[in-house]
Amino acid sequence: MLDLIINRLLSIPGMILFFSFRGFFQAWVAKKLGDYLPERDGFLTMNPKAHINIFGFIMLLIVGIGFGKPMRFDSTFYKHKKRDAAIQILSGPAAGIIAGFAMYAVYFILYEILGRYTGLFSNNVFTYLCLIFFLGAQIALFLTVFHLLPLPGFDSYRLIVNFLPYNVYRKFYVIEKYSLWIYIGFLLILRVPVIGDFLYNYLIAYPAGGLMWLISRPFNLISRLLP
Repeated sequence: MLDLIINRLLSIPGMILFFSFRGFFQAWVAKKLGDYLPERDGFLTMNPKAHINIFGFIMLLIVGIGFGKPMRFDSTFYKHKKRDAAIQILSGPAAGIIAGFAMYAVYFILYEILGRYTGLFSNNVFTYLCLIFFLGAQIALFLTVFHLLPLPGFDSYRLIVNFLPYNVYRKFYVIEKYSLWIYIGFLLILRVPVIGDFLYNYLIAYPAGGLMWLISRPFNLISRLLP
């Protein structure tokens, strides 16, 4: 239990970096596509205050799954509405993978290079610092996969409805009004024995683990080459 609490606390910097970079990157991509609404709403910044949703962050700390502040977009500014909207939506998962890769790279430099050649392994502060970046990479990839679930407001859902005819999308719009309750209901389903474990493992944990494996491969090859 103590180890879980320590790991959760050490994961906080990674959580903050994930939401901050994801929000900033989405706003930056939207601006490049011609939509200045996220910038006007204050999302074109790495300041965590602009991206952290208090309820979503508390849920992340308590149950390990959370979300950031919702961001508004205006596709009327896009030259190619469907294509550009899809690019903007996919910028979210791309940001998560970039953040996960960057934090794992920092972990590798600290642990495999500085730790190996300076003997800092014996320093508890250094060990915790390495763990912060390792857990940060894990949480970034975990949340990236989570945001790809087809829940209202999440990346896959937005990507699906983006290509639906307008008259069909209007029916889904009613569902979006209950997105928070759907999110809470999904979390409750994950707590159900057997069914919840199955959904959690195959929808979130295993895909996130696969991403972590892919990201770590190049660094593992480099590690083998080091003297």
